[in-house]
Amino acid sequence: MKKSRIALLAIVIGVAIVGMYEYTTRTGNQNTIPALSPRGGDANASSEFLNAQKAVQYYRDEIRQRPEVVKNYVELAQIFLQEARITANHHEYIPKAQSLLEEGLKREPENVEALVTKASLLMTLHQFTEAKEISGKVLKNNPYNAASYNTLIDACVELGEYEKAVTACDKLMSVRPDLRGYARVSYLRELHGDIAGAREAMNMAADAAPRGQEQRAWAFYNLGNLFLHEGKLDTAEFIYEGILEERPNYAYAMSGLAQVRMARGKSGEAITLLNKALETTPEHIFMEQLANIYRAIGQTDNARNTAALVLQSFEQHEKDGWNTDKEYATFCANQDTNLAVALTKAQNEYARRPDNIDVLHSYAWLLYKNMRSTEAIPYIEQAMRLNTRSSLLEYHAGLIYKAAGQADSAKAHLQQALAIDPFINGLYAHDARKTLASMNVLAINN
Repeated sequence: MKKSRIALLAIVIGVAIVGMYEYTTRTGNQNTIPALSPRGGDANASSEFLNAQKAVQYYRDEIRQRPEVVKNYVELAQIFLQEARITANHHEYIPKAQSLLEEGLKREPENVEALVTKASLLMTLHQFTEAKEISGKVLKNNPYNAASYNTLIDACVELGEYEKAVTACDKLMSVRPDLRGYARVSYLRELHGDIAGAREAMNMAADAAPRGQEQRAWAFYNLGNLFLHEGKLDTAEFIYEGILEERPNYAYAMSGLAQVRMARGKSGEAITLLNKALETTPEHIFMEQLANIYRAIGQTDNARNTAALVLQSFEQHEKDGWNTDKEYATFCANQDTNLAVALTKAQNEYARRPDNIDVLHSYAWLLYKNMRSTEAIPYIEQAMRLNTRSSLLEYHAGLIYKAAGQADSAKAHLQQALAIDPFINGLYAHDARKTLASMNVLAINN
């Protein structure tokens, strides 16, 4: 009996060693199990980062000692996904998370937590159809899995399946009404033009998070944006500054303040804030905003140089497996660069997601930029079908109708853009008013 037990123990140990050998062969050795990089500056001393470091070290040790346990790979991957979002260091942490999930799913292909985390990662990479499929697969056997409802809602929104997203969100709120659920309620209400309801839900999301944590700051940032995009600058500014009191140097709050400054005509302060945000968190959206401001104030060289950096970022994202066709197309349209290539990318994205209103908006805008405004009208009208209150959408619709020779529709949409947000994202109000004035003069002369 003793010999049998010893033999069995030897087999178990052998299996564990083989499993560890397989993993460390891919990563080089045990010491190269993915680790956390310093954030830099004061962020390294924050309790949030110190806790993340401890958690990473714990799961790295667990993987060394028990390589057969899938949970360890999943938990470590989740930390890296969160760190990627906080630091914008996507090119380091997304591949790390991917490799860990691959190892986990190789050992246990139907592991629920690994599949849920993979769906979340696919959403990050803009691979929405695949994320939806995995979420649906998990929910079929686990109908109360809140995390899968989160990714299912997001995937349905991105695919333009808004009714399905609302249905899934209702189910999520009956399962787990937390920060993630309230945030999704807010966004769906915003899409359908219910801004008051969106603000209420996002405020509930922020209140559901611990003070000082990134999730709370993110929720308040989105709440500030809801006020910003209706031209309520004082309230938006108050919220962004409040975030920075709780979480100093939070890049997104600085970005929000930059939009407020730009709307008030303080472009120099806006540029300073965005550069500071980029120093803290090198997120390419801040570079996009910076390029758009440079273009709006006529600093063409700075706009061109910054745009080149943005395009390089898109190229790197694509190499890492992201789909950035819509984002690339929209940015190029705003910068009047690479318009033929951008139109092709917009067409490709429309083929993949023909019902998503942001994709429709982008495609219509690229058609307009390529002198095909009449063709753009059906797409911009589809983009407005949810009655979303977006000054930028209305502004672009106005320009499209004007170029297509439909003056009355053009005026109506330009006026609506200014009614929603008198500043139109802090960038386009002057042009909208100038266009309206020229159309009125033309009408009088005729």
